[in-house]
Amino acid sequence: MIELQLTEQVMRQQRVLAVAQSMFLEPVGARSQCLVLLDEARAVFDAPCLIDCAVLLSQIEDQLGDLNQAIRCLTEALVYAEEFKQTQRMPEILEQIGRCYYSQACYPQALEHWQQCAVLCGKQAAFLKTRSLALIGLGQICDAGGDYVLAEQMQRLAHGLLADHADVFLLVKAQINWAVSLKKIGEIAAATALLRDALHQCLQQNLPHYAATSSYRLAEIKLETGDLISAEGLIADGLAIVASTPYHWAEANLLALSAQLIAKKGQPLSALAMIQRGLLIAKTDGLRHLEMRLSEQAERYARSTGQFELADDLARRVNFILLHLNAAMVPNISPNLSGLSELLI
Repeated sequence: MIELQLTEQVMRQQRVLAVAQSMFLEPVGARSQCLVLLDEARAVFDAPCLIDCAVLLSQIEDQLGDLNQAIRCLTEALVYAEEFKQTQRMPEILEQIGRCYYSQACYPQALEHWQQCAVLCGKQAAFLKTRSLALIGLGQICDAGGDYVLAEQMQRLAHGLLADHADVFLLVKAQINWAVSLKKIGEIAAATALLRDALHQCLQQNLPHYAATSSYRLAEIKLETGDLISAEGLIADGLAIVASTPYHWAEANLLALSAQLIAKKGQPLSALAMIQRGLLIAKTDGLRHLEMRLSEQAERYARSTGQFELADDLARRVNFILLHLNAAMVPNISPNLSGLSELLI
């Protein structure tokens, strides 16, 4: 009986690995398989499998823009980690809960979980990967809080920790986030070099998720520096990637960037049509900060084309989202960044 249970556990673990391998290429199917595995793990109290599946599910749902089950399953995984002596998995679970809250623009909650994760990890070699991911998240929180210098320091440290890591996926994630922070402090050349290298690695290693993100960030720089031809090519490349591999956040941002490019060419009606495509994705997926930014962009195009009723509707939507975001983050409307610099030591 015990041998049979062990065999079933090994088979579940093999299925978990298969889901992890397919999650970026076939995320919808991977989510369905993950949910089946979660139910099986619950039924037999297979804590390692349940924790693996909860983390995977949250990563898949983040990619698809649908986090309805992720935080609940991760919270359940925390309970399993405590009850079934899997406490070494707690930093990983906390990191992923932070990611889910960040994706929902709940910055104080994200900050709390990422800070707790980083403290738990300390400088233990076994938690290097998880610590780096937490630092990347904290850097993004610093960026959202307007402290771009501290954000860059967080991202630089995370990248440094992963520089010799064999996992290309993690390395390009760190590169992209560091590049974003470098751009915010005016280091355009360094940011561009990092993004080009990240894009090259993503295309070589078949990482469409981050290839689309790299294309978007590079196009953003090209558009801001006036290189419209390069920007247009990068946007087209990014949209081609997300057409075959769903990644809604990147797709909505690429469409918004495309709208900016079209507007610069003096075609506000076409720009409005393009931004409305991105706005639909952001609204459907509940990407509230993104929806607010794209609504502001769409409002400008609507007013410039004389569609004042639509422009007023978009302005009201922006105000509604802003009120909702502020209400969701009470009592800490802005994340408290004090003490974060201690994690750099």
